[in-house]
Amino acid sequence: MTTRFELRARYIEGWYELDVDKLVSATSYDFMFDDPAELALVNRESLAEYMIRWDKRTRLLGATNEWDLSDRVRQDKDGILTDWEWWELTGTELCGMAIVKTRDDGVFFERITYFDRTGNSNSS
Repeated sequence: MTTRFELRARYIEGWYELDVDKLVSATSYDFMFDDPAELALVNRESLAEYMIRWDKRTRLLGATNEWDLSDRVRQDKDGILTDWEWWELTGTELCGMAIVKTRDDGVFFERITYFDRTGNSNSS
């Protein structure tokens, strides 16, 4: 049986390798991804299209899909593996926080946020 730890590892490998099959195979059927740059939540069925949009958008900013993840915190409680981490997309100003929740049937939730490295305030 595949464990939540193996599925979480496969999920991040899918992102690192831009491998849609690997990415989707690591998600649960009720998967939801929340990216504030998107108009709607991304589900399992729309994840492959989102990955293509993400790659195009970040390459326009000079990214080569190289990631730096740091300040990782992990909790495994009541059958749910929760990972919090700071992410940076190497070669760009894109960075932020992510929370990823995984059960033994796959990653079921991810939410990312963006941080403005320039110090500009986005509040009104």
